[in-house]
Amino acid sequence: MKTPYPQNTRNIALLVLSMVLWGLSFPAIKISLLEIQPLTLGLLRILFGAVPIAIYVLWRRGFRHTLTILKTDPKPFIGIALTQFYLPIAAQNLGMGMMAPETAASLSSILQATSPLFGIFFAAMFLGEYIGVKKALGLALALSGSVLLVTRGGGVLGGSDLLGNILLLSSAIFYAVSGVWIKKALFKHEPVMILALSLIIASILFIPTALLSESAGHIVNVSMSTWLLVLFLGLVCNGIALLLWYIVLISSQLSKQVLFTYLIPIFGTIFSHVFIGELIGLRTIIFGLVIICGITIAQYSK
Repeated sequence: MKTPYPQNTRNIALLVLSMVLWGLSFPAIKISLLEIQPLTLGLLRILFGAVPIAIYVLWRRGFRHTLTILKTDPKPFIGIALTQFYLPIAAQNLGMGMMAPETAASLSSILQATSPLFGIFFAAMFLGEYIGVKKALGLALALSGSVLLVTRGGGVLGGSDLLGNILLLSSAIFYAVSGVWIKKALFKHEPVMILALSLIIASILFIPTALLSESAGHIVNVSMSTWLLVLFLGLVCNGIALLLWYIVLISSQLSKQVLFTYLIPIFGTIFSHVFIGELIGLRTIIFGLVIICGITIAQYSK
């Protein structure tokens, strides 16, 4: 009998590597936002991921074959473009720009780790998966921790800080939806094709959004170090890390694989402290643990 999740060293290593790279993305985003406006940063992240991957796919599969795939089955690529790239990246960048600077990167990594919580809801709603008593208890616990974290224990009930937290939480919801799209798309299409076409569509969406909302002139003053960070965010985080995730997901259950996303806030918090000196308060740690405990209960229930 085939196990629902392939427990082998290779897949585990690939998933952990993806989590490390995504954990690094949070301090990289925060630093980049000091010089680049949020939506422009989102556009550059998408383009730096889309261009090299699209070139590779077109070289390997050809323009006509790639276009035929898109024309024959456009819905999954549009769905992934919206929920994996366009909407969550815009929400993430805008949200982090509104959050308290001393905790923005680490707190945002914890908030985005709530994505599996919403994934369970969507699995029940759209895939008919059963939610038992233990899973419901875990969901309630994780949701409580999310509310406490977003409002800082009730201390933040208004203003841009709360709005920033809500935007980060919404990006977690979008990522949860994207998991369903991706899993279905992998039944019919290869990972690199999914990634390339989704990034191209996301680029088309981001270009007018960024150009109409922000002035593109400010990028001429961006430092070389920040450009390197944007290249890392686009090519590595939006490209290589996602490709590794897709490859493992081909033979893995989504509900099992998302367990690895619990590592993101750990790596995100560590890297934010090491690279940008963020201070991690006791309250943030406690609320984050509540979320992780709740999601773990929900995921491991029958």
